[in-house]
Amino acid sequence: MFNFLNNNEKFFVIDVGSHKVAGISFEFKDNVPSIMSMEHQKSRGINQNKFNNVDELSLAINKVYKRISKGYKKNEVFCSITDPKVFTKKIKTEINSGRLGISRKEIRKIFRKSITESKVHGKDLIYTSPNDFILDDKNLVSDPLGKVCSKLCLVSFNIFASHYYTDKLRTSFEKKKINIKNFFDSGVASSIACVSENEKKEGVICIDIGCETTKVVVYMKNNLIYAENFTLGGNNVSLDLSHGLQISDEAAELAKIKYGTVVAPFNEKVELELDSNKRKLISKNLLYGIIKPRYDEILEIIRDKVFDNIYARVAINSVVLTGGASKIFGLKNICENIFNRKTRIATNLIKNSFFYDKPEFSTLIGMIKLVKDFKLLNQVPDISQNKIYKVMDRIDTWIEESYI
Repeated sequence: MFNFLNNNEKFFVIDVGSHKVAGISFEFKDNVPSIMSMEHQKSRGINQNKFNNVDELSLAINKVYKRISKGYKKNEVFCSITDPKVFTKKIKTEINSGRLGISRKEIRKIFRKSITESKVHGKDLIYTSPNDFILDDKNLVSDPLGKVCSKLCLVSFNIFASHYYTDKLRTSFEKKKINIKNFFDSGVASSIACVSENEKKEGVICIDIGCETTKVVVYMKNNLIYAENFTLGGNNVSLDLSHGLQISDEAAELAKIKYGTVVAPFNEKVELELDSNKRKLISKNLLYGIIKPRYDEILEIIRDKVFDNIYARVAINSVVLTGGASKIFGLKNICENIFNRKTRIATNLIKNSFFYDKPEFSTLIGMIKLVKDFKLLNQVPDISQNKIYKVMDRIDTWIEESYI
């Protein structure tokens, strides 16, 4: 299925966030991705999920790209996108079917129609998940090939990003003559890196707590059924510490990383570094008293919003936490208390590698898997070209591979 990868072509995935811009170059050897280089830089030009300075962002992107590309000219660049107002829509598409059983031609036809009908004003389709086929409005199947029915229906879960985000990101790359092959939704990419197939089957919510945005994705019976982004993250915790302790933002971030906890620490004293010459001795309980309410708020907002969807609430049997802000001590326990679901923190992204215990890179790792997974790759529209027939060509290839 992955023979198209046996050409020693280099691929580049770049995760653009409010805190960092990170990139990986890799190639496939015997269909297995081999990471060649990795680089990350402090992000610039994005603040509070707004593009304040595209030129500054472009410089940060170019630094990362130049380090990982090392002069390689043939570009296959994939970029993450995090739209805080990501829009999702379930699409139901129907066609009439013949009497001789459903063929690949009819599967191709309904996929074409589904993509064509997936249009939302002011937004770009960045991910589509074909969830189920329905035969004659009553029989639900995952593989309709050869089945006999009068009407074939496809139900897809689609994710859209606003033109504002796709245009700003594309411009940031194009200023340095870098062309984006495709955008990948960051929440979906992160979940693909962290969630197992068994968890997807049983029902799982993946929560990626980033710098300024928390991405939430829910799977049930291997199908994506819910996706949303919340404009809260680790930076809110740092700002709370900065205001509460009357220290700089940099000192607050360092204090969170070194001593942050959501478990009562029993009056332990810690010394905060304010600058090269000044120190501040405080009780760790004070840190706890500032940090825990914010994490409680983030998780409770997600719980209430997601569980308001009865379908999603019933589906969730476990929680997977990822993202840089998930590394706070004790988060697993409070998440289990708030969600009343077994919880784990995704740490082992790639065994025995730089990425071990670094959930802040989960989106990057998921993007590698998206590039490799031919079925998923070929469902994503080519935003840089925005030509619907190119989407159809890739769907045709996927259908040939999947329903042969």
